[in-house]
Amino acid sequence: MIRWEAPGPYVVAFTTREGGVSTGGHASLNLGSRFDEPARIAENRRLACAELGLDAERLVANRQRHTTTVRRAVPGAAVEVADGLWSDEPGVPLLALTADCVPIAVVATSGKPALAAVHAGWRGLAGGVVEAGVSELDGAAAAAVIGPSIGPCCYEVGPEVAERFDPDLTNNGMLDLWTAAERALRRAGVPTVERLDLCTRCHPELFFSYRRSGIPHGAQGVIGAVAG
Repeated sequence: MIRWEAPGPYVVAFTTREGGVSTGGHASLNLGSRFDEPARIAENRRLACAELGLDAERLVANRQRHTTTVRRAVPGAAVEVADGLWSDEPGVPLLALTADCVPIAVVATSGKPALAAVHAGWRGLAGGVVEAGVSELDGAAAAAVIGPSIGPCCYEVGPEVAERFDPDLTNNGMLDLWTAAERALRRAGVPTVERLDLCTRCHPELFFSYRRSGIPHGAQGVIGAVAG
């Protein structure tokens, strides 16, 4: 697990594939692939939350579909289609799942503590999911971290995708999602942006990757909460 020392009363970490109970292509800390057994996913989520001192019973996740929708996290509510969550309620863990897409956490650094967790693939980045997540912090000054995802070393795209981004973000057909995410955050008014720059495809020992493994595959993610 890779923790972010967020500026404020927050708990934020990016999970790896290590330390869970899933087997085979999902080994071992799979937090959300639909190809795994639900009981194993639930136990993996419990283990991840326990390591961070968070209550897995209050964990909130979306049904991610590459949308630009960001919703308020409500523990115990029905799972909805969205690709971002936000909360200003202490002790509510937010989970955004990825298996090559970009996991992003954004925190308010002024006013009431609040946090957003975002799943951003190329569709979401091009459509504005990052800006939607930042806007939920209600104009507060903010800081963000961009977690492990497929890197510019490995993310080959066609011209129909490349043309949705600044021209310099594609080099020999390889799209730089890390810089695309950073630019989206800065356009949205986030002055402090940290990047891990870890490629999920290049590190099979640490991360699940759809581009590397195909189907079935597991999912890691970002877990974040306002400290209780």
